Amino acid sequence: MATRNKPIKKVCWFFFSLLFGLTLFFLINLLYSWDKKNKITIVTSIYPLYDFCQAIASNFFEIKLLLPSGVSPHHWQPRFSDLIQLEKASALIYIGPNLEPWIADLVKTLKNKNLKLISFEDLCFLVEENNQFDPHIWLDFQLDLEIINRLTQFFSKLAPEVSKEIELKASQYKEKLREIDFFYQKTLSECRQRTIIIDGHEAFNYLARRYELKVVSLHGLNPEADLRSSQVRKLIELIEKEKIKAIFYEAGRKPRLATMLKDKIGAKVLPLYPGHSPAYDNLKKRKSFLELMMENLKNLKEGLECE
Repeated sequence: MATRNKPIKKVCWFFFSLLFGLTLFFLINLLYSWDKKNKITIVTSIYPLYDFCQAIASNFFEIKLLLPSGVSPHHWQPRFSDLIQLEKASALIYIGPNLEPWIADLVKTLKNKNLKLISFEDLCFLVEENNQFDPHIWLDFQLDLEIINRLTQFFSKLAPEVSKEIELKASQYKEKLREIDFFYQKTLSECRQRTIIIDGHEAFNYLARRYELKVVSLHGLNPEADLRSSQVRKLIELIEKEKIKAIFYEAGRKPRLATMLKDKIGAKVLPLYPGHSPAYDNLKKRKSFLELMMENLKNLKEGLECE
């Protein structure tokens, strides 16, 4: 009799285990959804700020990114979904009006009067040709350390109960920034070439200053027209004088002018990431800010002929 009941007991135990597992699964998902729904929302304008916030505070806050992949932060305009997102957010983190000139008008349209605005305009010290401050500060890893410090202070005040955890995460990320800065210093101090010719706008001046390089940007030339012969001649003279072997272009954009010069002088054409928006690998996995910067270093090492 007992032997006959064994299969029945096994079936009952199987269904009990299955029911218990499903119940546990749904409870975990419910708790996760509740936790996500009740997290404080932080909105960032550009990818480096998003990645910094993710690294130090994603366990405690819901971090959102405004700028999509391949879009310029200078001219981007928010969508209706972005406005809804900002109405529920506790803070908007951005660089400053020279990078995101649309922020001021955007904030005026919001009913969310409790939205805190965190900017880093005061860290911008290089001046562009139009006498405005160059806002591309995230390409100087020393300035990134200061940004992380300020974000840590802000998040710790926003959620003092987890301030120790936030400080630990920030400390770990700052160590990675110091490490990548060391790699840049070591690699770029041993380059035969010191001039970066870039087919794109002037986004790399902070990087060049940090590592004692020079940048020649093709920004300002009409991308729809051919270079004038006088401009081509000056660039070729510079390339020949300094024996430049590579021309760089902004990753994500077509290197039309770089390709034209390449055909004239036989130089390599290599990408550099400004880093302001996300980029993806062949498997459509988003690369981190630090991964993009290491790819930049790899291409700089090749293009500038570093040991």
